[in-house]
Amino acid sequence: MRLRTRLALAFALLALVPLAVMVPFTLTELRATLSRGLDARMDGATASAQEALERAAANARRAVEELVESPAMEDLAREARESPARAIRADTAQPLMKSRGLTVLSLFDRKGTTLSSGHLPARRGDPDPALFGVTREKSSKPVPVKVSVRGDQGLREVPALVTARPVDYGDSRLWVVGGVLLDQGLAAHLSRLTGAEVSLLSGDSVVAKAGSVTPPTVSRVLPLGEAATVRLVFSRAAEREATVGVFRSFLLLAGLGLSFAVLLGLMMSRRITQPVEALTSGARRVGEGALDVQVQVKATGEVGELVKTFNHMTTELRSTTERLVATERVAAWQEVARRLAHEIKNPLTPIRMSLETLMAVQDAQDERFPALFRDSAGVILEEVDRLKRIVDEFSRFARLPKPQLEPVDLGELAQNVLSLYASPPEGISIHSEVQPGVVAKADRDQLTQVLVNLVKNAEEAMAKGGGALHVRVKGSDHEAVVEVQDSGPGIPPEHRARIFEPYFTTKEGGTGLGLAIAARILQEHGGKLDVGGEPGQGACFTLSLPRER
Repeated sequence: MRLRTRLALAFALLALVPLAVMVPFTLTELRATLSRGLDARMDGATASAQEALERAAANARRAVEELVESPAMEDLAREARESPARAIRADTAQPLMKSRGLTVLSLFDRKGTTLSSGHLPARRGDPDPALFGVTREKSSKPVPVKVSVRGDQGLREVPALVTARPVDYGDSRLWVVGGVLLDQGLAAHLSRLTGAEVSLLSGDSVVAKAGSVTPPTVSRVLPLGEAATVRLVFSRAAEREATVGVFRSFLLLAGLGLSFAVLLGLMMSRRITQPVEALTSGARRVGEGALDVQVQVKATGEVGELVKTFNHMTTELRSTTERLVATERVAAWQEVARRLAHEIKNPLTPIRMSLETLMAVQDAQDERFPALFRDSAGVILEEVDRLKRIVDEFSRFARLPKPQLEPVDLGELAQNVLSLYASPPEGISIHSEVQPGVVAKADRDQLTQVLVNLVKNAEEAMAKGGGALHVRVKGSDHEAVVEVQDSGPGIPPEHRARIFEPYFTTKEGGTGLGLAIAARILQEHGGKLDVGGEPGQGACFTLSLPRER
C-alpha cells in the first residue's frame, strides 16, 4: 500500500474515531433524556387523570349533598313518611339525577329496598346490595362500586364512583346513593386531557376505551379499588423517531466528515508524499546508474532539506564516480600495459640472445654460423609469431565490437557449438542437457565465441586425465542460463578472484585474455559469467543472460 493511500486512510480514521466514540454516548444520553421526558409527561398525565377522577368524585359528592339538603328532597321525605307508595314512584329519581348532573342515583328505604332508581328504573322494589353497601362506608368520599345499567346489549355491570347520604324526617329515614358512571364519556375526557389511550377496566373486561396511540407503547395503571382500574397507554414513537433522526443526522455527518477527511487526506498526502515519491524515484534511478538525477520538486521544512541534500549528494556522487571511473580506467590500462609489456618482454629475451649469438659467431667467422642461423631464425620467427598473437588478442580485447542483439535460442546455439567437438580427444566424453525454448537476446557470433572458448578450456583442462564435459541449458522466469562443467582439476580458490582479469593465466602458452574477453562480452549483454566447482573435482562456468519474453 502506497504512503499516500495510508495517509488518506489515516485522515479518514481520525475523522471517524471521534464520531464512533461520540455517537454511542450521545445516543445513550439522548435516549435517557427522552425517557426522562416521557416519564415526566406520563407522570403529569397520570396526575392529571387522578385529579380529573378526584374532581369527578368531588362533584358527585357535592351534587348528592346539595340534593339531600334541597327543599325538594325534604318535601319528598315528608310525603314518603305519610304515604311512601304514593310519594316515591319508579320515575322519581330520574329527574333528580339529571338536575344534579349525576349518572347514578338510587333512593333506598331503611332496609335497603330500592324505592326509585334513576339509572335503572326497573330496580324499584328490589334490593341492590352493592349500591346500598355504600351506606355503611364511614368516609363521606365517593367509593368505586359496580353498578348495573341497561344498554344496547342488555344489562351489564359498570364501575361508578358513588357516595351515600341519609335523609331523615321524624322517625323516617331515606338513603340517597348517587355518583357518576366510569363510562365512555369519562374515558374520552381523560384521553383528551392526557393525550393517552385510556381504558376503563372492570376486572379483565374493558368497559370503555378512548383514544389511540402509535406503537411502541408504555402504560400506567390507576387502581380504583376492586371495582375498576384506569389504564393509560402512552406512545414512545416520538422518542423512537427522535433517536432515529439523531442517528441519521450522525450518519450524514459521518459521511460528510469522512468525505471531507478523505479529500483533505488526499490533498495533504499528495503534498507530503510528492517529494518523497520524487526522492524514491530519484534514488531508484541512481541505483540504475543515472548519476545525474536531480529532484525538481517544491518542498519546505525537513523534506525540503532532504531534497536539497539528495540533489547535492547526486552531484557529488556523479563527480566522485567520474573521478573514480577515470582513476580506475587509468589504473586498469596501466595494469594492462604492465602485463602487456611483461608478455612482450618474454619473447624479446630469446630474440635478443639469438641475435647476439649470431653476431658473435659472425664476428669470429665460425663455420657453425649457417647452422646456428637456421636454428636462431626458427626461434626468432616463433617468438615473433607469439608477439603477433599477443598483439592480436590485445587488439580484440581493446576493440570489442558492440553486440548486435537478436533473439537467440541458447539450446540450438549450444548444440551447434558442441557439433564442432563431435570427435573429442580420447578419454573425454561430452554430454548435453538442453531445456527447449530458452531464448535470450544476444549477439549470436559473440555468444558462440564465448561458448567455444569455455568448451575449449574444459577440454584442455581434461587433456591429461580425461573426464566428462557437461553443457546444460535451462531457464527461469527472468533468466537464461548455460553451464559448462568439466571434471578436470578445477580452479584453486586463490585464483578465482583474478581468473577474469586480462593476462592472468595458469595455462602454459596462454595469453590470459580469453576469459577476460568472455566476461566482457557477457557484461555488454547485461549478463554475467561466474565460476564455481570444488578444487580437484572440476570447474563449472555459468553464463547468465536476461531471458527474452
